[in-house]
Amino acid sequence: MDIKVKQEYLERAVKLHKDNPVVDAHLDLAGEILLRKRNGERDIVKNHYLNHLKAAGINLIFSSIYIENGVLEEGKGKEPGPGWENALLQIGALKEDVEELSDVVLLYGKEDLERTLAEKKIGILIYMEGLDCIGENISKLDELYDLGVRGCALTWSRANALGTGCCKASEYRQIPGGLTDAGVEAVRHMEKRSMFLDVSHLNDDGFEQVVKISRRPFIATHSGSRRVFDNFRNLTDEQMDALAGQGGVMGVNGCKYIAGSALGNHLEMLCRHIEYEVELIGAEHVGYGFDLCDSYDRAKAALRGKELASRDDCLLDHGQIPLLTAALLQRGMEEENLQKIIGGNFVEYLQKAVF
Repeated sequence: MDIKVKQEYLERAVKLHKDNPVVDAHLDLAGEILLRKRNGERDIVKNHYLNHLKAAGINLIFSSIYIENGVLEEGKGKEPGPGWENALLQIGALKEDVEELSDVVLLYGKEDLERTLAEKKIGILIYMEGLDCIGENISKLDELYDLGVRGCALTWSRANALGTGCCKASEYRQIPGGLTDAGVEAVRHMEKRSMFLDVSHLNDDGFEQVVKISRRPFIATHSGSRRVFDNFRNLTDEQMDALAGQGGVMGVNGCKYIAGSALGNHLEMLCRHIEYEVELIGAEHVGYGFDLCDSYDRAKAALRGKELASRDDCLLDHGQIPLLTAALLQRGMEEENLQKIIGGNFVEYLQKAVF
């Protein structure tokens, strides 16, 4: 049975979200917008997200550019890499969808972040969830930066020209293989451009290599604790220590297969991940990065004339995020720590390492 949140704690959580920055460090928003546009929809953020984001008091979303396996297969043999055109289409679709929304700001630099926080708007930061689309052409990172991309994961859960990803969330197997020479070059180039590095989908060998070669703090936008739930998409204690030691932040993942809540104890498992992470590496290195995919999967199914077969998210939508904050309060977490976790840590990271 899951946690039953008492009203008094929910009210405290809602106020906490109203008075402090709130960040979700991973959402496949750009890809969903492109899918829905292809299905004839318009105003996707306005119709599917805006009310929920406002209800949760969210100030900042990291929108990933995630490229489907099928798109990569179709683009094999093309230059600079398979999926490049799709990445550009996603970025363009996102920008077009929000350009007339007065409540939404695309984040390109420090001034955009300051405006977002000062005016209580919703900021969207674009980053790459895997760099399959650039092949070994590291100069393409500059083109992505010019388009507004401010961070990258080298891999999704697959291998590419830069390195090897971990297994998919539904699998359980160790995948060996570190970064390629091009992958090492990509990390160094990203650091020169102050683009953040996301290690959430990197395998263990690649993670170890990143720790050795990185000179700037890196993050795990949507990963939990492998000690709390043994999934290779989660981080080991040693990896968490290394990330925190370099000044990084990890965002708790809200997929039931990664949180370990397939039995329905969603809030309980999310709380257990966060509580353990706070105990091990400190509240200043923990955040929210839910990777809520049901809406994306619903859009993908609709393109095929089908309905969503099953729900994988621990939360119904972003509007339920205060429930998690309330559950943590109810279990005894201090408000001072929660101010950092719900958004303060990722905002500070951007201010120090990116903007």
